[in-house]
Amino acid sequence: MLLPLLFLTACSTHVEREATEKKLQEATVAVVAPKNVPTVTVASFQNESDEVYFDLIANTSSCLGEDLWFGGKLESHSKAMMAKSGGSSYQKVYKITELTATGLNSNNSYKVDNKTNTFRAVVDKDGTIFLQLSQGQLQLVPQANAKPLELAYQPNPSEGYYDGTIGRWSCK
Repeated sequence: MLLPLLFLTACSTHVEREATEKKLQEATVAVVAPKNVPTVTVASFQNESDEVYFDLIANTSSCLGEDLWFGGKLESHSKAMMAKSGGSSYQKVYKITELTATGLNSNNSYKVDNKTNTFRAVVDKDGTIFLQLSQGQLQLVPQANAKPLELAYQPNPSEGYYDGTIGRWSCK
């Protein structure tokens, strides 16, 4: 009579451990899985130099009252990558620096704070550099002692276009 009782206890403990491990694994996957953020490619470059300058015009007139001219520089850095064989290789990665914006009507100049990587550069295996705009905020810091502006971009990849454009801008 004592033997069946010990057997039941061992089985129930094992089942609970599997359930706990499964919950832990699901929680880990939820934390590690990357968030799918829609992006829009706004420019591409075939240049493999150490730095590339770019200029873009953003249709922000609906929220700012004027369109903005963005300008910046892509700087390359070598990043060490581990190969499957255990060796290492280097890959060029690009970072956006010196990002500024100018109002096309007012000629107001802003430094652009891109801490959230709303603008980012991605390089494909062929070396083509893609400048991408993803959902997020940019802070426009005026040259004078005025209050900074918050500019946010929201793409609409599921619908394609929003009022004739890919995505929309909002301002605070």
